Order: sequence, then C-alpha cells, then structure tokens
Amino acid sequence: MTLTSAQIEGFRRDGYVGRIPALSPAEVARFREMAERFERDHPEDARWAFDIKANLLFDWVYDNGRHARILEPVSDLLGPDLLLTDSIFRIKDPGTAVNYGWHQDAARITVEPCPVIVYVAFSPATAENGCLSVIPGTHRAVQPFDLVSNPGQPNRRVARVRDPAVEQAVRLELEPGEIAIFSANVVHGSPANRSRARRFAVLHDYTPPSARQSTGQGSGQLVMGADRFGHFAAEPVPGADFEANAAMRRSVLRRYPENILMGPLAPGEKPEFPDRGDAQAT
Repeated sequence: MTLTSAQIEGFRRDGYVGRIPALSPAEVARFREMAERFERDHPEDARWAFDIKANLLFDWVYDNGRHARILEPVSDLLGPDLLLTDSIFRIKDPGTAVNYGWHQDAARITVEPCPVIVYVAFSPATAENGCLSVIPGTHRAVQPFDLVSNPGQPNRRVARVRDPAVEQAVRLELEPGEIAIFSANVVHGSPANRSRARRFAVLHDYTPPSARQSTGQGSGQLVMGADRFGHFAAEPVPGADFEANAAMRRSVLRRYPENILMGPLAPGEKPEFPDRGDAQAT
C-alpha cells in the first residue's frame, strides 16, 4: 500500500504514521504460529533469539521484513533503495512491566538520512496492553538524555530522554496486520501490559543505502532496489537451519557491533549482544 500525500506530509511533520493495513489475517496467524512453535521447541533460546537481528536468525522474519505491503510505504518515505538493518520482537506478556522509558533509538549513533522503524502488529496494540506511544515532532533533533541500563541487559544502554513532553504523546493503537512507521529519532515509549493477553509485535528497521553512521559501520540486508554506496556491510540471507543462522548472526554482530540499537563501543570494549551464554565466551 502506498502512502497518501497527507500521510507523507504528516510523517515529515510529526515523525510517524499509523494504522496502515499490511498483512492478511492468515499471514498474521502463520507468523504467530511460527514464532510460538519456536518458543515451545527452543525455550532456552527464545529470549535471545527474538532480540537484535532476528532477521538473520529466521527466514520467516526476513521474509516478513521484505513483504511488499511493508516495503511500499517505507519506500514512499525513504526512496526506492532499502536496507533491512534490524528486526526485533517486542512481546509483552500479561503483567509484564519492562519499561525502557521515553527514548530515541538513534540518539547515540546518528544516521543520516535517519532510518525508520516499522511496528508490525501481530496482536491488537491497545492502551490496556501497553501499546507504543510517540511524541510528535521530536524527530527533528536529539533530545538531552541520560544513559540507563537496559532491562535485563546491564551492559546495554538506553538513551532515556530527561524531560519528555508526555502530555503531547500519541498512542499508536493498531489491529493485527496493521503497521505504524516512525522515525528512529522520534521520542517513544510504552507502559506495562495490564491486559490478559500477549501484546505481540515485530519491529523492522529500514535504512537507505546512502545513509552514513556517525560511529562505526552498520550492516544490513538489501531488500529493495540497489546499493550504490557500500556504506553498510552486506548481510547474508538466513536459510532454514537455525544453528547455521545463529553462527552467521554471531559473526555479523562481532564484526559490525555498532548500530543504533546497541550503540557505540568504548575504546577497547568487546561487543556484547543477546546470545547463548556459552557462545559469548568463544
């Protein structure tokens, strides 16, 4: 689905656009089935595997990230050439109180032109189950922030905005199969899930190949058009073998650890990312 001129203008002004139909009910159900089967079959792996660069671990996540009805509206905003630079699950079980606070994903490593993030709803996203909220217009500049430890990952930092204008926040409520697109610079956050059902979503990051990072070199999968610049390292496409994909993802993140989600490395710091515990030591 292509965006209207009003939607494009609204994104430029506010930093987000929501309620875009993208997936059919059958596609939503199939994706949920694949994810929940993996959780049942690999309970010890699901927590880290559903984190950074899940698009390198699962061919069905990669396929969703290059879905035509997702890429079309993204290309209306970023142009015809697109890299998929990250996919990450965002699942909130009932009672989950994980809170990243109000933050900007691209605060610590700036990327120009700025990437966009697509929230793909595989369940309803409502006020009750902790849907994402954004503060319109905050994508124009990095806000003053403090670095805080990421919940459950003390060595991963989040740029929490010091004085967010929460009274201006807009909820991105969605039905399953709908998407919302927001700038990686927009201030956003989400509260706890107070409902009795899972809030289930995947976030895909898209970056134009012309973009440049302020720190390090990023990496991504070319999912639309061509890369005539080579600013980002090319990532492989995952196959059906999860163990082979896990080794491939590990290699990519060790070689290109600096991205907007993980942030810059301090001098001499070794990359650390969600993975099997024994794999980090090898």
